[in-house]
Amino acid sequence: MTFWYVVAFIFGINIGSFLNVAIWRLPRGGSIAAPQWSYCPRCEHRLGALDLIPVLSFLALGRKCRYCNAPISWRYPSIELLTGLLFVAVVWRDRATIDSIFDCLFIAALVCVFFIDLEHFVIPDGLNVLAVLIGVAHNVTNIALGRPGQMTHVAGLPMPVSIAGALGYAAVIYSIGLLSYIWFTAIVGKRKGPLSAGWDYLKENVLDWLWIALYYLGAVIPGLRKRIPEPEPLEGITAEEIESDEDMSGMGGGDGKLAAAIGANLGFMLAFQSFVWSIFIGTAWGLITMALQRRKLTGRTAIPFGPSMVLGVLVAMFFGPAILAWYYNAFIRPILNAPAAPPVTPGSAPSTGAPETMVPTGGHGNKTLGALVPNSAAVRMCLAAINQMQTVPNRISAPAPASLL
Repeated sequence: MTFWYVVAFIFGINIGSFLNVAIWRLPRGGSIAAPQWSYCPRCEHRLGALDLIPVLSFLALGRKCRYCNAPISWRYPSIELLTGLLFVAVVWRDRATIDSIFDCLFIAALVCVFFIDLEHFVIPDGLNVLAVLIGVAHNVTNIALGRPGQMTHVAGLPMPVSIAGALGYAAVIYSIGLLSYIWFTAIVGKRKGPLSAGWDYLKENVLDWLWIALYYLGAVIPGLRKRIPEPEPLEGITAEEIESDEDMSGMGGGDGKLAAAIGANLGFMLAFQSFVWSIFIGTAWGLITMALQRRKLTGRTAIPFGPSMVLGVLVAMFFGPAILAWYYNAFIRPILNAPAAPPVTPGSAPSTGAPETMVPTGGHGNKTLGALVPNSAAVRMCLAAINQMQTVPNRISAPAPASLL
């Protein structure tokens, strides 16, 4: 495995160098395709090959541009190292399987989302669409390989787990966004009626998704792109602009699109767990920000939620099964007097094949834990989640039970 860790790290820092380009250009209305070369943001001089060696060029140049001596931010090598380390973590988790390729691509998209939303309060639609496609492609690949658990049922209809996860998690985030918009706009602000505010929120986001679908379908359907208006250049906004605009309240539309991307890659079960973690992270983030800025709890403080969602994904991906097993054993099992779930070691489970049966302690043979407590829906749901996420680290291979979708 050491060889694959080295490969993942080298590949990751090089991808991180490319991500730096995307993080700089996209929120400023630029394109990652034009110009096709890297340049200094200050003097705009084209950078040579020796200027672009990840991490090493930064150190060799003494943190300064070779051509104008402008200081180079520590963010550039930090993102390269971060991406390399995350890729190594993915290989550790997936055991250098084909799943690692899709997971690394998804992680790369999340790194872009984190830093762009953190600074500019915006998430480019292209990143969310790309991440959704990565999750769907992963699901389709697993179906082609004959892996189990690639389909689920929603309302009695068969559906790929990537689509079910995208729709389910997006529905959760958009529902929260709808309620928060009605609360701040109609109830607190009293600028609209509740029905009018709700209709405006739904109309804006439905039309937004419709435009995205038609625009990207235009890339494969001749003539369609010509009929779809070109998007305006993407521009970030500041916290001050958000705080001064009373109509900008609650979750933004980009969070709902990011939720679809997360659900397509994690499946609904793990995506929802990532949401729980993002709530804790976002709350702590907000309180710390307000304390540092000496804001009042009753005032308006703009906090990007995208970075919290990304951190929640990382916690759920790498530690979710272990945390869920611990929570079940510590809190649910004593109350319901149910069998114990075995401990879960992150990265220790196989990434292919059918899920193994969870055998409880106490000599119950090879029955699953859920079968031992058939009258407790809560226990069955928790054990199903632990079982699926533990035995198949690839969350696409371990969909949520249909009853949870």
